[in-house]
Amino acid sequence: MRQHISKVLSPLVFTLMSVSLILAGCSEPMPESYQPLPQSIKISDVNLYDQNGQTIHDEKLTGQWSLVFFGYTYCPDVCPTTLAELNRVAANIKGDELQVVLVSVDPERDNPEQLKNYIEYFNPKFQAWSGDINNIENLARQMHIFFQKQAYGESYLMDHSSQVVLVNPNGEYTGFFTAPLNTDDMSRYLNSLM
Repeated sequence: MRQHISKVLSPLVFTLMSVSLILAGCSEPMPESYQPLPQSIKISDVNLYDQNGQTIHDEKLTGQWSLVFFGYTYCPDVCPTTLAELNRVAANIKGDELQVVLVSVDPERDNPEQLKNYIEYFNPKFQAWSGDINNIENLARQMHIFFQKQAYGESYLMDHSSQVVLVNPNGEYTGFFTAPLNTDDMSRYLNSLM
């Protein structure tokens, strides 16, 4: 009886394993730094401005994949490093289906001109948004981003989360990438989604 079951199950197990291996080869594995949400969150009530002074609403996060990073132009370390890494990711994306957005958490200093000068240093195709602090907080809450002002000498710094949020073409927050970013793994994974 055992031999009969073994003879029947062996080809079935082999077939299932073969199909699993074939399917695994069809899609790019998620990078270790990527944390998918259990359920996507529709982003709504966006009311900001971009580096050209143009008003930004929800629809700006639809029609393509978006990588959204919260930071500010006076950031001494995390922001320039992350934007340089996102520039490497963007350079490896096929087609024009990805937008990279810096959302400034420092509207006091980051006016459109400041945003434009800063973001174009990294990549002229990148977007930089800011606006009224309440509107920034609204978007940050939806994307699970923390930020706050901290006194620093006679000035201040902005403490902020460093994850990079992934928004799908339907304008839904689907997950986030955490530091350290592996730009090659991110690029491969994003290309597999597009």
